[in-house]
Amino acid sequence: MSSETHTRATEADRADPATDEFSFRVEGISKSFRHVQALKDVSLAVNHGEVVGLVGENGAGKSTLLNILTGVLSADEGQLYVDGEPVTFTNPREAEDYGVSLVHQEQDVITTMRGYENLYLGREIERFGVLEKKQMRKRAQEFVDDLGINIDVDEQVRNYTFNERQMLEIAKAFHVSQKSENPVILLDEPTAGLEESGREILFDLVNDLRDRATFVFVSHELDEVLDISDRIYVLKDGEQVGDTTAADATTDSLQQAMVGRETADEYYRVPDQVRDANLGETAMEVDGVAHEDSVGPVSFSIREGEIFGIVGVEGSGKQRFGRLLAGDLTASQGSITVDGTEIRNPSVSDMVDAGVGYIPKDRKSEGLLLYQSVLVNTSLAMVRDMNGSMPLLDLGAEKKATDDAIEELNIKTPGPNALVHGLSGGNQQKVVIARWLAQETPILVMDNVTRGIDVGAKEEVYRLCRELTDKGVSIVFIGDELPEVIGMSNRIAVMAKGEFVGEPFDASIGNKPTEEDLIQEMI
Repeated sequence: MSSETHTRATEADRADPATDEFSFRVEGISKSFRHVQALKDVSLAVNHGEVVGLVGENGAGKSTLLNILTGVLSADEGQLYVDGEPVTFTNPREAEDYGVSLVHQEQDVITTMRGYENLYLGREIERFGVLEKKQMRKRAQEFVDDLGINIDVDEQVRNYTFNERQMLEIAKAFHVSQKSENPVILLDEPTAGLEESGREILFDLVNDLRDRATFVFVSHELDEVLDISDRIYVLKDGEQVGDTTAADATTDSLQQAMVGRETADEYYRVPDQVRDANLGETAMEVDGVAHEDSVGPVSFSIREGEIFGIVGVEGSGKQRFGRLLAGDLTASQGSITVDGTEIRNPSVSDMVDAGVGYIPKDRKSEGLLLYQSVLVNTSLAMVRDMNGSMPLLDLGAEKKATDDAIEELNIKTPGPNALVHGLSGGNQQKVVIARWLAQETPILVMDNVTRGIDVGAKEEVYRLCRELTDKGVSIVFIGDELPEVIGMSNRIAVMAKGEFVGEPFDASIGNKPTEEDLIQEMI
């Protein structure tokens, strides 16, 4: 992703930290969870009309700080100030009353409700105890249209695309902020998983609202943080270790401050890529597979040890194709052959039994049981195989597989019985991957596997992918970040209107396509 793509703020847009009044200030915030120091003496300040970036690895304390700023958690020490007034929030509603709202890292919309119902949730318009649905629907549509967000608020959210659901999240935060003269909007990984059009809308919104809002922008995409921010704070291990203007920072300097070292030049470990001559036999062959009118027919094959990348714009069908390969969508035609066995119209369990694992784009709602332990989540795919036909679990085997996965993937957790909900985003993603490692799954379908995780965690995932392919594991690598897909893949297919465009690109070492090569086919 080039930095020019997302540059929006002009010098006239940017606030002057030296002269402007602080709209939002945090002083000496500390927070502990039992024996773990999550935050230690953290301070930051944001001026009127300013966008401040907040970066750090997963587990650095960013989410804990945002939860304190919005009343989800209380600080052990420290003070918050809104427009110079000391405040203490005991719940998110109190924060919203002061104009402090949060766009969550993981989508927080209710999919069984309509768009306008989500927008007015908890703040419904009623008359004599009867909801004014027509009025809410009309006002909500006018509101999102004014923001430049193209969604139908009368549609049920479960029918929205991922991009549209994220846009609704952003609209909710702006909607809450209307009642405040100086709203403070906290954006926690708002672009994670968004297509380019969604990112463009978000950055335009932020800059359009600079004159009447204050923003804190949290992202692992450092080029985005540099482009949209006036100043940037860096957190590491719960402490503030950096405070710089965006003009004085680079992605390299931010990465070094975040992880305490320089990141490897070969970020995607391209030299470790399995060369074509060393790839094994055909692991999976897809022949004319289609799902109704939205996907296909698509045909391709993948060899043992190969990473097969798939890219495309929003609505291209790449996400649905991943679900089709996992058996989550019904194949209306075609067949999938795994290890020589043909499977027609497979279910999820059929594909798992055949040796195909799926890592979804939205890990929290689709990939994890958040309020279950690391052990339970890791062993989900292997439960049926533990004792054959016996209705008993081999608890020892389950524990050993989980312990091995924690060690191999360096999952930062208090132990196998810790709830997944309490882990950072990067460690949660490792738990999803661990599930299939415990099963020794030979084919993995990964949909945006590094979405919402920091640069250090991404490097670990890339390392793991390379190690898996060295062992002969095949990976279908679906991604929105073109540099990532290019760097990781042996071949890359471009999808448009549910079908592959031409033949896949050769992405072997020394023959990588450029982003421009792929974009020409995508559009």
